[in-house]
Amino acid sequence: MLKVLLWLLNVIFGFFVGGLYAGFCTQTYTCTGTCYKSQVYYRSCGFFGWSRCASYRPSSYSCNQTCYRQSCCTGYTGSSCNTPLCNGMTYCPNGGTCQSPDECSCPTGFSAPLCNDTDECSKASHGCQHDCRNTAGSYHCTCRAGYGLSNDLMTCLVDCGHPGDIDNGTVSVSSTLSGAMVTYTCNTDYNMTSGDRVRQCQNDFTWSGTKPACIFSNHCKSSPCKNGATCVNAIGGFLCTCSQWWSGQICETDIQPPLLTGCSDDVYLNATDHTVQYSWIKPTFTDPRGSDLEIVSNYPSPEFTFPWGDYTIQYVATKTSNGLQTECSFQIKVRPTPCEELNVPVNGARLCNGWRTDYGRFCLIMCQQNYTIGPTHNYYTWHVCGASGNWIAASPVPDCEVPVVSEYEGEYYHPEYASYVFSSSCEDDVTRNTLQTLYIEYLKGTDGFSSFCSTFESECMKENVDVKCNT
Repeated sequence: MLKVLLWLLNVIFGFFVGGLYAGFCTQTYTCTGTCYKSQVYYRSCGFFGWSRCASYRPSSYSCNQTCYRQSCCTGYTGSSCNTPLCNGMTYCPNGGTCQSPDECSCPTGFSAPLCNDTDECSKASHGCQHDCRNTAGSYHCTCRAGYGLSNDLMTCLVDCGHPGDIDNGTVSVSSTLSGAMVTYTCNTDYNMTSGDRVRQCQNDFTWSGTKPACIFSNHCKSSPCKNGATCVNAIGGFLCTCSQWWSGQICETDIQPPLLTGCSDDVYLNATDHTVQYSWIKPTFTDPRGSDLEIVSNYPSPEFTFPWGDYTIQYVATKTSNGLQTECSFQIKVRPTPCEELNVPVNGARLCNGWRTDYGRFCLIMCQQNYTIGPTHNYYTWHVCGASGNWIAASPVPDCEVPVVSEYEGEYYHPEYASYVFSSSCEDDVTRNTLQTLYIEYLKGTDGFSSFCSTFESECMKENVDVKCNT
């Protein structure tokens, strides 16, 4: 009776506790206990045991009983019986959470009640343009050969593949799909000389343009140019801009000629005599490279006695290391001392040589018609400027100041009058030509003066006769 009472109390307590702890439940089980029963035995009662009396006594024995106890309800576990079980476990597979008995809260890609994998590829909503591949809890799209997955991970674009590396440079590839750009960059000291720096993947599975070439461009880095030259990088090589007096591919050839200082200017000398002595300062030759110089001159000594004429003084320095030469050359011109300008006679003309006047002047006078010179003068007289710087005969020349009425009167004073007179103005071309012709004729026919014509034959012509008139 006591056990039954206890069972009832537990049931009542379970109801109350169930309100507080839903995971507690009363469980029955078979247990071994002591059972009691009454036994009847007889004894003689009455006279001579003619009747019997029944007596009862209790006896006990072991027997199976139904027992009751508090434990976790089905689907719960834990000390407080509030931890649910899913498929007999306190957790769910694939990262799920057991919320209630055999009911899991599953992450995306897995389905209740026990978080089994969902085959997203079986649904039309997977969005893959080409192929779908299911994975645990998810899926991903794949593309057929020749295509690649775009950034949206669903669309398939043409894949041009890697555009190829280049020598002495790098290629920057962020994508090889249609529309993608790749950029080539040459290494330090290299220049891009051909091809395209930027290429694009095209829908025909090819890259636009061509791969570039990177050529070494910093040949000047090793300073190949010599002797202060400027190095300029060129495609596949370099150029040297040589400083002055150097030449060659790398400016290795010395083209410096000897340097010259102190070269005299041309000298003009007047000589009263037929010769004059003159001294000059020898020029100086040097070489900045320190090479030996060989110096020669057409005058061994810087002093010489020069007659009238033109003379060239020459010094030549030769650089032994490269054979280059530098020349100093100047002229010394020796002339007679010049005379003052000879006057032109009034009513007359003065005829002189117009060539080689620095060697001397040979002059005649002629008169305009109806005028003549005084009787103390002579038409035959040559007025000559000699080396002394004085006129012979003495200057000035006489004027044609004596009037004459006729040729006969003129010849009275001067028998040669007719040969030294002109009728028209000497500004007239015909008259001037006649005067010039007469002058050449008289000069060539005069002893001592004719040599001036023969010496300068090419210049002794009527066109070079200097005619001055005063009429």
